[in-house]
Order: sequence, then C-alpha cells, then structure tokens
Amino acid sequence: MKKESPAEVRSSPQSTADAALATDPLPSWNDGPAKQSILSFVETVTQEGSPSFVPVSERIATFDNDGTLWCEQPAPVQAYFALDRVKALASQHPEWKTREPFASLLQGDLGATLAGGDRELLEIVMATHAGMTTAEFGGIVEEWIATARHPATGRLFTEMTYAPMLELLAFLRANGFRNYIVTGGGIEFVRQWGERVYGVTPEQVIGSSIKTKFELRDGKPVLMRLPHLNFNNDKAGKPITIHQHVGRAPIAAFGNSEGDRQMLEYTTGGDGARFGLLVLHDDVTREYAYGPALGMPRPPIGAFTQALYEQAQGASWTIVSMKNDWKQVFPFEPGPVIDPLLIDCVSTFVQKSAGEHFSPHVTTGIAPRDYLDTMLAEPFESFTFSPAGAAVYQLGQFGTAARKLHDWGPERSGGAVSERHARHDSPNGASQ
Repeated sequence: MKKESPAEVRSSPQSTADAALATDPLPSWNDGPAKQSILSFVETVTQEGSPSFVPVSERIATFDNDGTLWCEQPAPVQAYFALDRVKALASQHPEWKTREPFASLLQGDLGATLAGGDRELLEIVMATHAGMTTAEFGGIVEEWIATARHPATGRLFTEMTYAPMLELLAFLRANGFRNYIVTGGGIEFVRQWGERVYGVTPEQVIGSSIKTKFELRDGKPVLMRLPHLNFNNDKAGKPITIHQHVGRAPIAAFGNSEGDRQMLEYTTGGDGARFGLLVLHDDVTREYAYGPALGMPRPPIGAFTQALYEQAQGASWTIVSMKNDWKQVFPFEPGPVIDPLLIDCVSTFVQKSAGEHFSPHVTTGIAPRDYLDTMLAEPFESFTFSPAGAAVYQLGQFGTAARKLHDWGPERSGGAVSERHARHDSPNGASQ
C-alpha cells in the first residue's frame, strides 16, 4: 500500500479529491481496455446527438451480486447465514444431528453442503428461511448482517464489496442509469441491506424467492413465507425475472460466472449499443483465483469456465482481470488472504525462537487516525532506540511480513534515533 506523509495527507483538501473523482469516475480501475470500454460505452449512450444515444428511461443496467459486487468465496454469504440459522434452530430439530445436509452444517462443514449442489442448498433454505412473516425474516437478516464476518479476513461481509464495482454503480447512476441487482441469492435477503451497501433500492433487487401467503394475524395483514420454492433466479431464469420485474431489456449487464451467461446474452443480443462485462477472479494475492478458465481451480459455486471465457471474447464482452485491471479490490484493502496456520507461525516465530531473551521494547501497529489522535493527545516521555539489526517489512494481512523493504545492520547504524510519536499516515486514514 502506498504511504503518504502526514503533511501530504493534511495538505490535500477535499476539493482536490472531489476534482480527482470528477476527472476520473473510476479511480480504483487501472487505465486500460477494460476501463476504457466502460467509459466509451457510457459516453456513447448518454451523449445527445450520438447515433447510439439512449433515453434515460431506457438506461437499465443489471448486476449479479455474488462474485460480481462482493466476495463469494470460500462460500456465498447467504450460505453462512443459512449455517447460522441451522445452528439457531437445531434445538427444535434434534433429527438434524444425524440427517444430511444438516448434520454437516452443524459440524461447520459448508464444503460438503456446497458439493451437494442446488438440491441440498434448497433443502436448507426451505427449512431455515420459512415459517415466519416477511417482516420477521427481514429483521433476522438485518440483525445477522450487522455483525456477520468473513471467515478469512475478519471483516463484516458488507465490507467485502469490490471498490471498483461500487464506483461503477455510482458512475452509471450519475449518468442516468437505473441499476438492478439480479442475483441467484434470495431476493428478500439482499433487499434488507442492498440500499445501504450498494445504493440499490429494494424494488430494484431481483432474486430467487420462496412462496408467500397472505394471512390475517390478530386482525393484521401479513405475508407468510412458505417452505416451497417460487423461483430459482439463476442462469436462464435471470432474463425471465428481468422481463417480469423491469419490463425492459437492459443495455448493460455485469456478472462473473456461468450463472450470468444468459443475462449477458439477453442484454447484448438487442439492437443498438449494448454492453456486457464479466469479472475474472485471477488475483490469489488480494482475493481469490478460480475458474476453471485459464487453468485456475474450479470452485464449488461461481465457476467461470473456459467456454464462457471464449464466448465472451467472441461476443466482445469485456473481461475484467481482477489482478490486472483493478488498482484496489476492497475499500479497506486487506491484502492477501492468508492461511491461519501461516499467520500463527509468523506471529509467534520471533518469540518462540528468542525464548527467555524475548523482550521487545518497541511495538508497531495499525490503528484508525481518530484512535491514534486520542492516544497521542496524552503526553508521554520521549524514548530512544537503536535501529541496529532492525528491518522494515511490507506487511500483509494480519501483520504477516510479505516483503522486506529495508534493513539496518550494525555497520549502518549511525547512533540512536530519538522518537516521540512517529507516525505515517496512509491514504485510507489509517496510521502505521
């Protein structure tokens, strides 16, 4: 991550940042064919007098959610929600301890459930997402999503969104587009937080659904969620629900897997200027790498096949390489996803190796600027230390050392360095 000095950060007025965003509406995208294809398409369809001009009323863009707008690995977010629902309801269903797919879930084994395909996932959803009103279900989702965290990064799932795609949503919105989320996930699951996270209102969320029934409960009208599938909004189902919910074909569609192929075909098959884009997950350092396109591993869900890759090339759809086309993946830039065993090894190596001689005098870390400002407001005595034998590393996620940047040997140490409260501000407001 690029570092800036405190003076540089404090001397950058908000007006400069606003001007930069106005000049470049997609700052998290690297300059190149992918970014340019987006900019050129939007200019073409929004410029009056252009032969490809599209009226505002017809500027419809559709986005897949899992793997397109936020991280879907190692499992889709709603799978973790279902897992927690199974655990919460387990006391009411003792038979689940020996009945699959529930038994595996109660052991925390999501992999076995995902390997079972749509049938097992559907059985879990029917058992855990029904038997309540739509309002009650919405409350459960809101409470869960407020605290649920990604198992590898420890971040809230709602923070695991892709910064470049958030910029794209905002850019299209600013140019008169109506953005729709067209997800294979549950429509009422995404509607609870889609507006807060993506700026997409509930009526512009389209997804899979279960049947509902109107009832009067204590004289009040309610909609009851029933344990029966209404519609599986995946693959060929996506064009159908777009037609039913929107009434117009999109002029731009964005996805990342075989589940989005028909949506892009439906979108780009129409007359006039059309745009299709697929996100290719090929960045094992900052996120995940999976295909099986280009020889990458095939995931249990969210496959980007070689056939889809070749179809996209032939249809002139834009293929976005996460590794090459995105400057930044997540708004918080967590760095690489690292195995917990490696984290433990790195974090305890020095202490274990030094044994009784382990007695650190200087500790460095990362904290929000507001926290550090409060901490540094309290006076404390200056201290000195010698950098002899010290080294500076580029840190990966969780404080793991990714690459040595500089070191000082005894022969290069020119004496003690006096420090009061050294700090280096990073662009995102954190301090290191």
